[in-house]
Amino acid sequence: MKIKKFVFFPAFKRVVPKDFENWLEKMAAEGWHIERIRQWSSMLMIFIKGEPKNYRYIYDLRAVASKDYILTYEQFGWQYLGRMASVYVWRMEYKDKRPEVFTDKDSITSRNNRTVAAVSFSFAIFLVATIVISVALIFFPSSVSPNDHMQLIIAAVLFGVFALTLGTVMILIHRASRQ
Repeated sequence: MKIKKFVFFPAFKRVVPKDFENWLEKMAAEGWHIERIRQWSSMLMIFIKGEPKNYRYIYDLRAVASKDYILTYEQFGWQYLGRMASVYVWRMEYKDKRPEVFTDKDSITSRNNRTVAAVSFSFAIFLVATIVISVALIFFPSSVSPNDHMQLIIAAVLFGVFALTLGTVMILIHRASRQ
């Protein structure tokens, strides 16, 4: 019987790509292995208990991957675990030297910039929605029914919290790329 461990919202707890990779590597070193990444793995990851291993994980956000993207990684010995939205996750077992995909500062910065760009899109949507709802509530209160008024306030607050959270994520990723 396989022993399983369920981790909820792992990608939301570790928003910086390097932190996510390091967390997966720590889990593998403790004997917790992910068999496959799926579309909803950012919400729930299932780990199987096994022998501790040294795995190097790679988090690579690609909105549009080239035709040979997966084949190229596999030719260099990387195992494709799957993807969450536009994030491809790879791993490679190693003994001595920890393998790298992003071998220079520019490639790491490029990866982080792609991640910030993706988060920025969601940030902009939530920020605009917060502003539009707030403007409607402040300047046009009579156009909103009393029943809808409270729902719009709740929506504005939630969207504002999401925008603030995504803004914080962008700052964290940007800071990590400068280290």
